[in-house]
Amino acid sequence: MFEHTETVMLAGKEYPIRCDINVLIEIQEQFETVSNFEMLMAGVRIVKDEDGNAITGEDGKILFQRCDPSLKAIAAILPCMLSEAFGNRRKEELNEALDAVQNAKFDLYDTAMQMNKELSKCFERKNVSSVRGTEETEAKK
Repeated sequence: MFEHTETVMLAGKEYPIRCDINVLIEIQEQFETVSNFEMLMAGVRIVKDEDGNAITGEDGKILFQRCDPSLKAIAAILPCMLSEAFGNRRKEELNEALDAVQNAKFDLYDTAMQMNKELSKCFERKNVSSVRGTEETEAKK
């Protein structure tokens, strides 16, 4: 298990989650962009007219409104995050966690917040390793 993972509470038990490239690929396949997924997790959506066009304010900026985090997004991506955190270990515990997701035994807002935190950490980890790699390459010159 990874020491830097976030956790979610499912059916009264805490489970680790992990976001990595496999999860990011799944997010893009199901939600087109990571930004779309982040908005769904944050409970924010673009205000649209009857034709589905984004509405802009007087300043020309797109208007947003608050909403509940997306259960569809949680149900689609949380199992991936759980699977990545567990790897090939403890299949029984993973199945228990997946059952809790399927039966919606979790706090919507807290789960969405933790998933968003892990998503952010994924990019922080990648950016730190990219910077280190660049620094090491520069030092060798």
